[in-house]
Amino acid sequence: MMMRLPRTGAGPSKLVLLRTELSPRDDDILQFLSTHRYATTTQLRDVFFAGHATATAGTRACIRVLHRLLHHRLVARLERRVGGTARGSAASIWYLDAPGERLTRPEGARRRRFASASTPFLAHTLAVTDAHVALITGARTGAFTLERVTLEPDSWRPFLSDRGVATILKPDLTVHLATAEYDDHWYIEVDLGTESIPVLLAKCAAYAVYRATGRAQTEHGVFPRVLWLLPTPARTARLEAAIQDDSRLDDRLFLCTTPDQLLTVLSDPDDPEDKAASPHPERRTP
Repeated sequence: MMMRLPRTGAGPSKLVLLRTELSPRDDDILQFLSTHRYATTTQLRDVFFAGHATATAGTRACIRVLHRLLHHRLVARLERRVGGTARGSAASIWYLDAPGERLTRPEGARRRRFASASTPFLAHTLAVTDAHVALITGARTGAFTLERVTLEPDSWRPFLSDRGVATILKPDLTVHLATAEYDDHWYIEVDLGTESIPVLLAKCAAYAVYRATGRAQTEHGVFPRVLWLLPTPARTARLEAAIQDDSRLDDRLFLCTTPDQLLTVLSDPDDPEDKAASPHPERRTP
């Protein structure tokens, strides 16, 4: 059993010292938490400790590092659990403590506090982190190169609607993948089943309006395809049917799947019937 160490203070002079003592991996973990707000031990293990012989060995090494960062008040741990079957430290949810937030905060940026979050927000945030971890894991197989991933709020895109109203498109992630043949661009939306299908359709309509502005095509050279990650096959089928029935939407612009099929869809998003039909909206460039 790991001994609980007293947590140390972290004033400005201490932070300067800690910065020099952090390993590159320590710094990467803190930056990851700064970007994602929250991450579980398992998620951090899969990103930063995947080189160990077994998952158990990776978990133990991850916990040792996190406890050291906890001791220096660079990270903190939520008491709550959100889903999953892991127990003990392996089920912990981590976030930046105040000194860690100060250490990673860009110059001039406002302070962010992570200690309290509603359960729905926390669950959605961890689901988005899961999607990013899956992308990192997939890139390790060599199936694609992960060129760029951005998350909220960096993924947000302001634009004027067709009625001249200032609007912000808010994808959960924007993703740029590269293979030997193509560059693929995606907007990814993570749904946990908490919103109605009409609410999801309204967001699909926002993508259609944003596409018409041409701003994404200027940014990427193509318009990214929109991938919905939904919690069950039944909900996936419901959203697919609703998109097909909505006259505002080009259903070729959207793909719907469950999180466990994310890498499969990204590796081969076009089924045989699609390939025989008219071309998809701009998604990939050679």
